[in-house]
Amino acid sequence: MRVKSIGLALIGALVAVGCKKDGGPFFAPEVPLAYTRFINAIPDNGSVDFRFVDLLEYSPSAIQVAFRGFTPYQGTAPGSRHLKVFNNPGGSPSLDDVTLFFLDEQLTFEADKYYTIVAVGYSKSSSGTPSLVMNVYEDAIPDAAGNVAYRVVNLATGLGAVNVSLTAASSDAIPGTADFASVAYLDQSAYLTKATGAQWFRVQQTSSATEIVSGNGRQAPAGSAGDPLAQLSTRGGSGQAGSVVTAFVFPAAISGSGAPNVTSPSVIFTIDKHPR
Repeated sequence: MRVKSIGLALIGALVAVGCKKDGGPFFAPEVPLAYTRFINAIPDNGSVDFRFVDLLEYSPSAIQVAFRGFTPYQGTAPGSRHLKVFNNPGGSPSLDDVTLFFLDEQLTFEADKYYTIVAVGYSKSSSGTPSLVMNVYEDAIPDAAGNVAYRVVNLATGLGAVNVSLTAASSDAIPGTADFASVAYLDQSAYLTKATGAQWFRVQQTSSATEIVSGNGRQAPAGSAGDPLAQLSTRGGSGQAGSVVTAFVFPAAISGSGAPNVTSPSVIFTIDKHPR
């Protein structure tokens, strides 16, 4: 009987502990973070992976990013970080394919800052020069207020510096003075604010008056207004006040290299900041 009494007492104690109220709710700890995004600007290769190889937590990766592909900003542990860019041809790759890395860099990020990390240049010596590098841009994203802020980044390997002019329509004459003048290879312009409305990015090499980007891809996305009743947030773009947009200028892909069949220079737009 004594053993049975002790057993019942223990069960009662465990039940009492299980019924005790916790101190919740519990929230995930707030930690300082930088914010990074990745872009593949390698015109003579297929897809690549971006991987931090030093930490597990707050180490975003990007898998099979094709030429001209990009990711959104993601929270990243600040400080000195070790990043590698690996080849990733997809399909059924060989061991040599998946262990080959193109770039291996130690980078430093500060908390609460935004960064764009680009693999850019030629991966094969047969494609020409310059060779592959990892370029990091600190994105000092402005407050566009009632306007839209634009920036140009020149990733067009082999084309040299570019002039970029903004026009309201694709058929408008290109102004004599560019909005973004002589943006050197791998350089970035300052942000320029414009009133809301259609914006076509007219790209020329500084050495020629010929427009080198064609088609509808020259037009910045318009975005769309949010609808609180439908739980839809505003999507940034040229028609939405407060938006911040970057236009990345890319070269044509090298034919037969595994990169998508992009036969002429192009512009890819990212929304750096959506209106609230």
